[in-house]
Amino acid sequence: MRNRFLLRKYIGQSSLLFLSCGATLFAFSWIRVWVVSLLDMGQFQAILEQFREFEKFAPIDFDSLFTYTGRVGMTFDEPIVILCIVIWCIARGSDVVSGELGRGTLEMVLAQPISRTQLLLSHAAISVLGLALLCLLVWAGVGAGVYATEVEESVPPPTIRIPFFEVDMPLTIDKPEKQTLRLRDRVDVHLYAAATFNLFAFGFFVLGVASFFSSIDRYRWRTVGATVALYILQMVMYGLGKAAESLNYLLSMTFFSCYKPQKMVLAASQEGLSAPWSLTSSFDDMALSPLAYPLILISLGLISYLLATVCFNKRDLPAPL
Repeated sequence: MRNRFLLRKYIGQSSLLFLSCGATLFAFSWIRVWVVSLLDMGQFQAILEQFREFEKFAPIDFDSLFTYTGRVGMTFDEPIVILCIVIWCIARGSDVVSGELGRGTLEMVLAQPISRTQLLLSHAAISVLGLALLCLLVWAGVGAGVYATEVEESVPPPTIRIPFFEVDMPLTIDKPEKQTLRLRDRVDVHLYAAATFNLFAFGFFVLGVASFFSSIDRYRWRTVGATVALYILQMVMYGLGKAAESLNYLLSMTFFSCYKPQKMVLAASQEGLSAPWSLTSSFDDMALSPLAYPLILISLGLISYLLATVCFNKRDLPAPL
């Protein structure tokens, strides 16, 4: 009964933020897929070939971006998608203890026959459920975009290969014909299931870290600041590790290295839908099996929640201001 009271309370507190983030993620993912259809594949490839030296900064190799599947999969790496997920996780995680302390409501809640562990777990249940639904909305937006979008492709003119010179000569001087296709004939939406799970694991880790900082501090602004500072530090380490070969060791020290939605999509498209869920097989440029990366993030998130529970149960709560 008391848990129901807590659950209703947290649902009410988070509903506006959830609706805002959810609507943004669904609409942006849909529009992002539609934008992909506006770019001619041939022209896109010609442009991207000019930036081959920057390929190491891309989440996947450029050859994968020449396909509709790879370009649609870039939705999971878009800053708006990451930003909405991070905003939800930091906002909800920072609210569990320091937010209640700042509002002066924590003592009133704990005056009820509710343990501190119950309070934290009830908050975590609503936050994790909201995170899972937000990730599914990204996937739903991608699916809606794929099923509602048509693309135009150029049909190359017939050619004949000249012997000895190995040169293809077109048989006509007419402009290439255009054909209209449905994007769902080129892209399988099921390929993005593992990428969606990877996005959830990424958010779960940030949520756990924010909850831990919230459990040891009384001011919410400091909780948010500490979480954002850690996030930016990890992002800088990831960028430096990608930029300089001598700093590659930094990649093993940042959680961003475990966020590989594009690799999951690539594995599913090349090896089958079950490939990203494997714990035994690995791919050429991946040190661990595909499923190991999201599991690392989830494990770190669980450790953060465990530390938050221990710290919250042991600390002396300050008097309301």
